[in-house]
Amino acid sequence: MKSALALLLLAATLPASTVRAQDWSLQPGSVLGFATTFEGVRFAGTFRRFTARIAFDPGQPRSCTLDATITLASADTGNADRDRMLPTADFFDVARFPTATYRGADCTPAGPGRYSAQGTLTLRGVSKPVPLTLQWRTQGAGALLTVDANVPRLAFGVGSGQWADPGAIGLDVAVHGALKLAPAK
Repeated sequence: MKSALALLLLAATLPASTVRAQDWSLQPGSVLGFATTFEGVRFAGTFRRFTARIAFDPGQPRSCTLDATITLASADTGNADRDRMLPTADFFDVARFPTATYRGADCTPAGPGRYSAQGTLTLRGVSKPVPLTLQWRTQGAGALLTVDANVPRLAFGVGSGQWADPGAIGLDVAVHGALKLAPAK
């Protein structure tokens, strides 16, 4: 009994940064999409293959970690010509950079069930800060985490050269994820 009490007292005195958030595993039905414009017309796509490791506790959001790896060749916009171009050196250059990664932490409350996170996107060998807006909804024993970001494509060398003109392709790419999560075992 004394040892249990001592552990509780020790845990209560630890700084919040040492508190470990709940680990969550990505579940089927999770979606990671993107949208921008081509010649002024909006188009959207999804990444068919991606992984994510999430640690999050709404009671201790600052202890969060968000790690994702995206297989760039899995981009699908539903347009065969565009889908053939995305893996090329002009865009994702998947021969040299097959994946993009995102590493985030420090989730701060931004309203009921809403948070912001700071993180780094690495795309085409370029690493830059890209903040995320998050929404957390508990669903039974699981959760739904929605993530939103704006990625300035030229900062990562995506669509340079003749494609750098914002009249051809929008400068910002909106990224949206709906991640279905279950407690990690």
